[in-house]
Amino acid sequence: MDTQALLEIAYAPYETIEHPTREDWRKAYDALIDLAESDPKNGTYPNTLGYLCYYGRHTGERDYAEARKWFEKGADLCVIESTYKLADMMIAGQGGPKDPEKAVGYYEFLYGYCRHQFEAGNDDSKFPDLALRLGRIFHDGTTVGKNDIVALGYLLEAQYALNRRKRFREYGDGTVEKNILSLMADCEQPDRERKEQRLHGLQPGRVPAYFIDEDHLLSFEIEPMDSGVIRLACRRVRKDGKKPSEVLWSIPPAMVCFLTPAVVLYAADVRLVWNKDPGKPVLCDRYEYDEEKSLHKFFLGDDLRCRLMGGDYYLSMDDFIGEQM
Repeated sequence: MDTQALLEIAYAPYETIEHPTREDWRKAYDALIDLAESDPKNGTYPNTLGYLCYYGRHTGERDYAEARKWFEKGADLCVIESTYKLADMMIAGQGGPKDPEKAVGYYEFLYGYCRHQFEAGNDDSKFPDLALRLGRIFHDGTTVGKNDIVALGYLLEAQYALNRRKRFREYGDGTVEKNILSLMADCEQPDRERKEQRLHGLQPGRVPAYFIDEDHLLSFEIEPMDSGVIRLACRRVRKDGKKPSEVLWSIPPAMVCFLTPAVVLYAADVRLVWNKDPGKPVLCDRYEYDEEKSLHKFFLGDDLRCRLMGGDYYLSMDDFIGEQM
């Protein structure tokens, strides 16, 4: 049977048969096996087989061991969906041993990859699925320390990305959205006072980390204000000179999320400011933080461009530039 005929049989229960029977799913399974054998470098077929076995549509019983085998093949072929489903099974111990540490590693890697896709304008990215999973991990607290503020940050990002996609097309059967909203409701919500605060504290590493990646540099201007307070106007700059992608920022204490080209940050209690080119914006592609000395160092290649010692960083909602959803 040729490839086109196999494809029609394999995906008929998904695309053309309104109410597929178990026999239809069995035929799809057999066709997918043939397709996977004839085109072993195509990860689509192992991924579909993984889901088919996970739900047991062709047998009436879930087969987690076979599903995990197919998701492993899909992950080896760099299929995002297979990789996070494999991680799901590692967390739950389905079809094989538990390995939560490795699973979280998969989530974090894919989260960064899909976030980059989303910020670059790919609304079809699997970013909501990955942000949801990390939100669940931090809310559950079994694999990592429970932290509902961190969880809400991921969930706000997932909801934002999903809502953005829904402007243009549907997103599956609504399960992802239901899971996001359900998990948000389960998290301990910030009180009214925290939601209404106009300044929100940030971890030091978050200042540059959201701007620097393989495509972008961080550019920021330093403006001294009152004693010990500096104002940082931060934005992305493309390495190739093209228009930069925006940055996704979630602010769990205020329960808001933005896609923005720039942010204005304030750092209080800064004890030292050194800029290699005083009065000029700092351009950097690497950032280091010495926690013991509370020292922030910004590099362009191997060239140290700026040092900041001390500082508690805050983002002012009044100065925020972005599109809120």
